[in-house]
Amino acid sequence: MNQEIKISRSDLIAKCDQFLNGQLNKVDLENYASELMMGECDIYEWDDDVISDVIFQWDNQTINFPINQINIRLWKHQLKTDENLLADYNDWNVHIDRQKGICKKYQSKWNPINRKLKIGIGSDLNADPIHGLRHPKEKGTTGWYIWTGEYSESDNFFKPMCAEHLLQIRPELIKYFGLDIGYRFLIDKNSYEDVWYDEKLLLTE
Repeated sequence: MNQEIKISRSDLIAKCDQFLNGQLNKVDLENYASELMMGECDIYEWDDDVISDVIFQWDNQTINFPINQINIRLWKHQLKTDENLLADYNDWNVHIDRQKGICKKYQSKWNPINRKLKIGIGSDLNADPIHGLRHPKEKGTTGWYIWTGEYSESDNFFKPMCAEHLLQIRPELIKYFGLDIGYRFLIDKNSYEDVWYDEKLLLTE
């Protein structure tokens, strides 16, 4: 008779660390999860919803979040704290109600953007504070411009980025992208938030 093997959170955290350190790759994690779920499931046991959730997601990449550096860090965080942030960093629709809440708070019409269109990105988005403003959109763009640090009038200051790519960089920005044309915001990672309307943004050269 096979001896039952208990799978713990620390086992999965170790797998996360091995992936982050380059000792395991995506296929290794998929195979590990597949073995737990199906291959020899009669000898493995765990009694933890978070463990079940993580193993299921690793084993079902076609319907779940992709295995990558950012998401592995988020799974590790979930295993350590129970806090699940995967949807925030992967699912645009999670932020829709938050957008509507921001618009209501600052008396703006909700004017959502097409997440496949471009946002102008200036400087390092990992820095603080972060500025955002919305001009009338042009072809292929949302009208939003985001930057940190000193603003520059240089023609090459802003680089185009598909809006949905911000999900895995600064997902907390997505809730502001429903603000109407003419709105600005200033936020930081310490929960500072200022949002205001600037009619000058309606003017285009």
